[in-house]
Amino acid sequence: MLARTRLIVIAAVAVASMSCWHHHPPNEPAGETPATLHVDNRNWQNVDIQVVHRGIQSHLGSVNASAVATIVFPKYLLSDLGEIQLIAHAIGTPYTITSQVIVLKPGTEVRWTLETDLNRSTIAVY
Repeated sequence: MLARTRLIVIAAVAVASMSCWHHHPPNEPAGETPATLHVDNRNWQNVDIQVVHRGIQSHLGSVNASAVATIVFPKYLLSDLGEIQLIAHAIGTPYTITSQVIVLKPGTEVRWTLETDLNRSTIAVY
């Protein structure tokens, strides 16, 4: 008798919990929109692009001389506060520039224009 009562209680709990579950159609979460970096390299050298996140420097990509490139930021950079800094190094020269701190969120668009004198470069975050 005790086993039968236990079985009835378990069945009632299972039915009650299933009635609370609703299926919702999948929506594209905001986190699926990538953050992108558009680099307009007006420098005469190829430029290596690095990112600093949590004190760790990683390679993002390279942009040829006088070329434009789009780089999608890896999803791990969007975690926590998403604070990063970008570094551009003109390959074959001692010239490097580091951006101010940028906060990345899903859908963020960063436009970085690298001039022949890297110190005159501009960056915009949308």
